Amino acid sequence: MTIYDRDFGVGHPVPPIVRPWPLPDRDTTPFWEAQNRHELAFQQCVRCAHVRYPVGPMCPECFSFDFEWLASSGRGTVYSYTVVHHQTHPAFPAPYTVVLAEMEEGPRVIAQLRPAGDVRPAIGAAVHIEWEDGPHQALPVFVLDSGQRTERLG
Repeated sequence: MTIYDRDFGVGHPVPPIVRPWPLPDRDTTPFWEAQNRHELAFQQCVRCAHVRYPVGPMCPECFSFDFEWLASSGRGTVYSYTVVHHQTHPAFPAPYTVVLAEMEEGPRVIAQLRPAGDVRPAIGAAVHIEWEDGPHQALPVFVLDSGQRTERLG
């Protein structure tokens, strides 16, 4: 496929659509490595036991730098969601649903909802994490537990 470029004329190939991927750093590398093993990991403060997400070097409750990694059950409930109708990046065709789920361990996590036909989740509906393996990183997606309340789109 070629596109017309007003500065260069016709005939320039369309660049491939490249999905943005996370860039692990010193603090987040263990988090991303856990995801590649299909595990959602939170940091838990050694001093005050606060479970935190997103990951970072210091506890936001007691300011301690000491933490342990805690494996999440991967289960939570829908706290909020939105249906994205306007495509903001070519790698993410609309419409799609993004869920903010409160996990059993306490933190709230944002991820796409695996498509479930023409339904959207109800607030409070139970969800669990499944994984989509990408070329660079496994990423979580939420899936509604069977028998959960939903609302029809439209």
